Amino acid sequence: MGKILIVDDSSLIRAVAADAATEAGHEPIVAENGQEGLNLLDQHKIDLIFSDVNMPVMGGLEMVANIKQNEAYKYIPIIMLTTESNPELKAKGQALGVKAWMLKPFNKKKFFMAVKKLIA
Repeated sequence: MGKILIVDDSSLIRAVAADAATEAGHEPIVAENGQEGLNLLDQHKIDLIFSDVNMPVMGGLEMVANIKQNEAYKYIPIIMLTTESNPELKAKGQALGVKAWMLKPFNKKKFFMAVKKLIA
């Protein structure tokens, strides 16, 4: 059973994604923003991260940039789960090392497929 970090400022998205992670047989860890997400990396061995782009305190792409600069965390796969469909933002995310870009509304089937593909 892997640990999935879910970083989103929407309590509804955090709850739905956490339920889906549990249903997929993994332990969800939730954070309200990128800074909280970074702090949780020091407390848990995270196997996969789902993150929103636009959040207060620290956005998703800034969090990704911080993660990818840290030797201990840079290989954790990251999926952006967002309403942002801007190609420039997607390109920036890919350049930072984001593995996939999933658009909201939340799609449980796509979530399961991504989890299965990135963590066994």
